Amino acid sequence: MRLDLNYLGHSEVTSGPAGSSLSFAPNLARPRVFFDAELQKPLRFREAMSALHDVVVGDLRFEKKDRTAYEAWKKNQAQEQAELRATLTDQAKMRELAKIAKEPLPRDLEGDFRRLHKQYWGARVRWANELARNDPELFRHLVPCDPVVTVAPDVVFFECFSKDESAYGCLSVDRDAMSHGEAGLGTTNVDYSIALYEHFQTLRSYRPTRLLVDPTGFEVKVLGRDDYREEKIDLPPSWLRGFGQLQAAMTLPSRKIEVPVEAVYSILAHLKRNREKTGPRSLRFRLTPGKTPVIVLDPWGIEIPCRGPVIEDDGVAAGAPMAGKGAYRSAPIRVTSTVTEEIKVWGRRRLFALARVLPLVERIEVRLLGSGMPSIWIAHLGEMRFILALSGWTANDWTSGGSLEMLSASARVDARVTTSALHVLERDQVASLGALSESIGTSPSVLLPSLHELAKQGQAIYDFGVDAYRYRQVMPVALSEAVLGPEHPELAAGKKIAQEKKVQVLREEALQGGRRLYVFKALDTSAEAVVDADGAFKKAKCTCSFFFKSRLRAGPCRHLIALKLAVLDAAPPAPPIVASAPAPAAAPVAPTAAPSPSGPAKRGPGRREEVVSLTRVVLEDIKSRADATDRGLSEVVEEAWDAAFQRICAVASWKEALKLCDPAAAKAIQFRSVESPEQLSLLLHVDVLREIGQLADQLAASPSAVVNLAWLVARRKP
Repeated sequence: MRLDLNYLGHSEVTSGPAGSSLSFAPNLARPRVFFDAELQKPLRFREAMSALHDVVVGDLRFEKKDRTAYEAWKKNQAQEQAELRATLTDQAKMRELAKIAKEPLPRDLEGDFRRLHKQYWGARVRWANELARNDPELFRHLVPCDPVVTVAPDVVFFECFSKDESAYGCLSVDRDAMSHGEAGLGTTNVDYSIALYEHFQTLRSYRPTRLLVDPTGFEVKVLGRDDYREEKIDLPPSWLRGFGQLQAAMTLPSRKIEVPVEAVYSILAHLKRNREKTGPRSLRFRLTPGKTPVIVLDPWGIEIPCRGPVIEDDGVAAGAPMAGKGAYRSAPIRVTSTVTEEIKVWGRRRLFALARVLPLVERIEVRLLGSGMPSIWIAHLGEMRFILALSGWTANDWTSGGSLEMLSASARVDARVTTSALHVLERDQVASLGALSESIGTSPSVLLPSLHELAKQGQAIYDFGVDAYRYRQVMPVALSEAVLGPEHPELAAGKKIAQEKKVQVLREEALQGGRRLYVFKALDTSAEAVVDADGAFKKAKCTCSFFFKSRLRAGPCRHLIALKLAVLDAAPPAPPIVASAPAPAAAPVAPTAAPSPSGPAKRGPGRREEVVSLTRVVLEDIKSRADATDRGLSEVVEEAWDAAFQRICAVASWKEALKLCDPAAAKAIQFRSVESPEQLSLLLHVDVLREIGQLADQLAASPSAVVNLAWLVARRKP
């Protein structure tokens, strides 16, 4: 994407008798954005901005080189060049001195300088564009992208990506931590250089310091200024697409833990003193419910205990939407479980970006998405938050796993919801997921795909520090697929397979916890997948080379993507239940009257076969009822459903629903899933299946658990 960068002067730190002034030169080609306030904690800001600089220049990709011949050649070249330079310098100096002594200064020296300066910048821009096309890696080393600064009502935050595009850094500074001053809300690029980083080191706590995003650059006639610079560069599509992939990782289930500062100190201190010679080179997070986390440093096997909050578990099933805080969901581990979970994280040396801020950090929060998956490290520094988002491993940048969003649940975007969400965010600037859902009048499951679409277009961002969405335009215009560059090859190939209808499901089986197993073929390639109640991939197998190399860590392969598009996302989702109270007689989701004991309510002919997981007691009771009344299994199940539906709709939680049935029989479904299930194939009416799905969403339980609950409620003896 071609980006115009028009800067008036350079960003700099100026010192005077009254204190220091940290002035950022904004991009004049973007809408007016300015800020002027005094920092109350300049030392914290200095260390945090220095840590952000470490993220920008970070590049830990390994390149094996044989430098023996190069060093010998370099030594000879240096010696020859030194001798030649000394000879030519002396000769040139004598010639120039002779000219200056006899001739006056050129008449149009200033004009010649401007003409040659323009010629230089034109050649530099053409060179940068050619380098970006032919050697993107070298381009990112030599032409780093300027940080993005956003002035919001409550914070001012800076964003950047590392050179290898595997690490994302964000420094957020609360507005309350500064003196009241002028501010113009919005997002812009700021001029950032190595010289500015050196100036940061001069900030001191005993000198007042002002943070200034200069507003005067928008008010003067900058074309006549000597320090006005105009540059045009082509931003790499991977840099832009990385912002969207960061939001794709946000929609995946995660574990949230607290890591003490001394634990991070121990990790960095050991890595600083030791270099691993063999694998594995991972950090292992050992999580046991009821105990504090333990971090294992491989390959040495060093255990670092985290003395702090214990691992708590909500006991929420895997299919439960919004089980965790914000847009995150908790891992599906039961409260009574003592099974230890291990999550491995690679690319740990990128954590050295936190070294500068550790002396000032109060606590560190870590979001773990799974082994080999991205991780989010949030350092709280009082009125500031430093967020470091790391991809799965160092060589895996945020865009190489181009289909991370395909790991999550169905991403069917509603254009009207997307437009409404954009308007609300633009108006309020910041809002939590719950507040957005309430303002728009839709459920979080419908809103999340729209928010992810806005994030991919660069119009919104998820703030990990406060668990809220913010309005932030990374570019002046919404980013289209043409701007972001071609899709990931696996994603494009998966879409093609789905469009050509070359996906054949060989077997579909219901599993415990609302999960389903699919055994299928896509383009004659055999594969298997386990998906949860939301349609998100939990486990998978495939015989293709892409899956063999990275499993699900870099996103699903083309064959799994084809299954998701052709089968999992084929049927539209059931609309959510708006209220938890009993539905009125005219509501289409509930029967108009109590069902007759002689049979289910009258419905149309539409039916669909469904595999349901039942407890042994419920299954035997269903068969006994069917034999006693000489009816089919599906018919007696529908009868029980009609008898219990309105009573279950009247409760507000799963615990209250369990009180409607016998406590002894309800133990097998108390954790919102079915323990020791047995499968039964039923031919149920589509309206019944829709009602089952609605109640499952309302109570955050698996559909099979809801069916068992309805049978127990209907059959409970008074």
